[in-house]
Amino acid sequence: MTASLQIRLLGVRGSVPVHGPAFARFGGATSCVFCLAGKEAILLDAGSGLLWEELPQALPEKHFSVLLTHAHVDHILGFPMFAPLFDKTYECDVYLKYRQGRSAKEQVEALMAPPLWPVGPAALQAAIRFQDVPSAFCIGDVQVRTMEAIHPGGATIFKLTSGEASLVYATDFEPDPERTEAFCTFAQGCSLLLLDAQYTREEYASTKGFGHMPVDQAAELAAACGAKRTLFVHHAPGRTDQQLLALERQVQTEYPNIAFGRAGEALCL
Repeated sequence: MTASLQIRLLGVRGSVPVHGPAFARFGGATSCVFCLAGKEAILLDAGSGLLWEELPQALPEKHFSVLLTHAHVDHILGFPMFAPLFDKTYECDVYLKYRQGRSAKEQVEALMAPPLWPVGPAALQAAIRFQDVPSAFCIGDVQVRTMEAIHPGGATIFKLTSGEASLVYATDFEPDPERTEAFCTFAQGCSLLLLDAQYTREEYASTKGFGHMPVDQAAELAAACGAKRTLFVHHAPGRTDQQLLALERQVQTEYPNIAFGRAGEALCL
């Protein structure tokens, strides 16, 4: 039996891309996850990980969907440089929630405009359909449900279900006791949880309100929602491989089904 969902992590770094030998193992590209359900290709976020050189060849059709959690630059940085968007034979559906008085298209246009970018969206030749994010919709046979995360300016949490496999993508999510129960119901028993865990407890003392979660609280939340497997994502940009490995070992003493996501990692659900 083939997997209902094939997942590849293309970028798991938060805030800004980083590079250098100290980041080689977990990768320095920002948020992007490639999901394949049969011939349905879905990209979660479009950070610099979108520019993985093999991605255009990995798309099974000339149509793909991009689900954007929000329009902070680290989550859309790769969009204006993604080669299929400059090819008129491709079709792309972009889902991004209406925020701060701007539609999905207007939010992307804000990046691709002077003085931040040299060419506007008119340079993109693919047939791109910008859409708001409903609470539930389908992409082919994949069921998509959403809920709002606590994050400055807002962010969307996505749940993708194909057959018996389910993926919850909850990056840029700050803990809140009032929202914990709703999230646990939303994510209950998912096959894979990709969860924000950017800060250590010590760092969170001075970054509360920035919209990200400390590692210990993320582990508790993953356990509470009964995720079968959890990968932490949105790693702090300065967090080296050795530091991430040390944090991973610490977490796994109590939560053996939790690991820190690595760019290039592939999973079948």
